[in-house]
Amino acid sequence: SKIPENMSSKIYPIGIQNFEKIRKDGYFYIDKTALIYKLVKTGSYYFLSRPRRFGKSLLVSTLACYYDRTKAHRFEELFGGTWIGNHPTKEHNSYMIIRYDFSKMVMADTIEGLAQNFNDLNCGPVDVMVEHNRDLFGDFQFTTRGDASKMLEEVLNYARSHEFPKVYLLIDEYDNFTNVVLNEQGKEVYHALTHASGFYREIFKKFKGMFERIFMTGVSPVTLDDLTSGFNIGWNISTKHQFNMMLGFSETDVREMLQYYKDARQLPG
Repeated sequence: SKIPENMSSKIYPIGIQNFEKIRKDGYFYIDKTALIYKLVKTGSYYFLSRPRRFGKSLLVSTLACYYDRTKAHRFEELFGGTWIGNHPTKEHNSYMIIRYDFSKMVMADTIEGLAQNFNDLNCGPVDVMVEHNRDLFGDFQFTTRGDASKMLEEVLNYARSHEFPKVYLLIDEYDNFTNVVLNEQGKEVYHALTHASGFYREIFKKFKGMFERIFMTGVSPVTLDDLTSGFNIGWNISTKHQFNMMLGFSETDVREMLQYYKDARQLPG
């Protein structure tokens, strides 16, 4: 439909990776939410690889908003008018969310330094999950604070023993820092992280069997392949045709966007 001349057009969200901000502030949005429905119906543990700057973080943000139990009261605000908003699954807003972002990893010159930085990075997301769900956790306090792996085990065991809602694990840019290690510090250091009892391999071994659902993004499946049995439950959907349009724009999407801005008199001709 045509945009009235007295109405301003929506701003295109360049560089914005936060689904909540895009919807709340009225940015232009190409609806990709029908693919959430496909995810629910086809499996539980996923890996999706795409190049950098391809919208992976926005996808993770969208999944977090859809499944987070603390955002149930905002479902219409965030998803009203979208495909999934009109066809919600039973599991929407029914999970507690733990969201890791490995692109924020601080590099170090030694294995010990890398292990410490990885640990420090990953204490936060577990803490955030508890605070977001404080209505359930009450006066719960960690006895293992400072050890990311033990904090994860402690909080999941506590949630399970108290029959809390299930936990959805989201990992963005799972291979960001391992690719940097491989490029800058060489194969030997990289191998030490991802094989035998390497700290990176060990955390993925803990993920198996601890979560109801897992969704990971990355640039390539190389690190995932090297982890082998460390994480062998994920379904790599990167080349599956039914998920091709989970990220990026189709010709139809581009035409829709161009028509929108043409109707808003933002394009010549």
